[in-house]
Amino acid sequence: MKKNSTLAAVLFAFASAVYAGDCETGTPAPCDNVFSKNNKLGIDFYGWAMTGITTNNHGSANEYGSGAPYGYNRQLTPQGGNSYVLMLEQPSEWKLNQLWVGAKRDLKDTLDWGGRVDFAYGTDLRYARNWGDQSFDYDWGSGDYYASIVQLFAVLGTKKLNVQVGKFAGSFAYEGLAAPQEFFYTHANICYGRPLTTSGAMVHWKPNEKWSFSGGWTAGVFNSLENPYGDSAFLGKATYHFNKKAALTYKVFYNDKGSRSDTNIAATDCYNTLIFTYKINKRWFYMIEGAVVDSKTYNSTAKTGGDAWGFNQHLIYTVNDKLSVGLRGEFHHSHNSMFDMASVSGGEGGDLYEITLAANYKITEKVRFRPEVRFDQADYANGFLPFGNSDSGSQISGGCSFVIEF
Repeated sequence: MKKNSTLAAVLFAFASAVYAGDCETGTPAPCDNVFSKNNKLGIDFYGWAMTGITTNNHGSANEYGSGAPYGYNRQLTPQGGNSYVLMLEQPSEWKLNQLWVGAKRDLKDTLDWGGRVDFAYGTDLRYARNWGDQSFDYDWGSGDYYASIVQLFAVLGTKKLNVQVGKFAGSFAYEGLAAPQEFFYTHANICYGRPLTTSGAMVHWKPNEKWSFSGGWTAGVFNSLENPYGDSAFLGKATYHFNKKAALTYKVFYNDKGSRSDTNIAATDCYNTLIFTYKINKRWFYMIEGAVVDSKTYNSTAKTGGDAWGFNQHLIYTVNDKLSVGLRGEFHHSHNSMFDMASVSGGEGGDLYEITLAANYKITEKVRFRPEVRFDQADYANGFLPFGNSDSGSQISGGCSFVIEF
């Protein structure tokens, strides 16, 4: 860990030095004093760093070892209170969550080409790799720190109708990976098990100002286009804007997994997500998200099924140009699913409740400070308790992070 911690400090210092330049405001923010935004190809360069710390009342760190279902940091032995409960990896020490650099070319109104490439390193990149089929960037790291080509895709078409091919952000939940776009440091339980990235081909269509649609084929979850197992999935999204303040989005993902060499020779997962956002006025913003996950696993003798569903809500108040505060409340039910798989805890099902209070403070236009405190409560019929080494069904955790754009 000392080696990784030293590397994190060096990278953080590098990000801080880069920030010292005068870069244009934006998320993500192109750095025009280094690369011209008006270059002949029209390519914008951007980047950011996120660093922080999270701890909990159990005082335990993450644990690693064998027996982690689906590749997640979920062990058969007692785990640290900072592990999968917070969705992304949170070692209980100061860390570099993300050091992110990227380049993109946006489409013009007429027929055009574009694309994007994002490379990132840090503790959050563990699940942005192609660990599903163990290809491409799968082995780029170890322990807490990993690197990943988060996005690498090309686009052809117009702003209203285009085709996107490659690896791209998963878009399975309201909360995502890119730090500048997130209000909270940790993530909701409803995000757990949702792919952060996927690979495939998507069609995007915006017929008017009210509607936008996208849909296409992907190579399952966490797989590259090599896709040796033959996974095949549909990912679709539709958004309706009632007006400039309110919008409703529906997302659907249906995955038919191909053959595996183990006993689980085939499986199906289906995600359905409905998101309503409402900018109440200049100060208040509200979001509610409902999601249902259905999974089935087949082997030579039996078929098992599981489900998870829940609601996630954000209420954010902007105090002034520098300070905003937010409250997140969530309910999550799981039955023989990611949190309580039968192979680990009997899969009898239970409920998770979570509430998080956070703030965002702009130290400068490019540096944001995000403290938060969080409470989780687990209620499982089979007595499964996910917090730390204790026999507690609840946990208080807290932390803070800095997001630096450059």
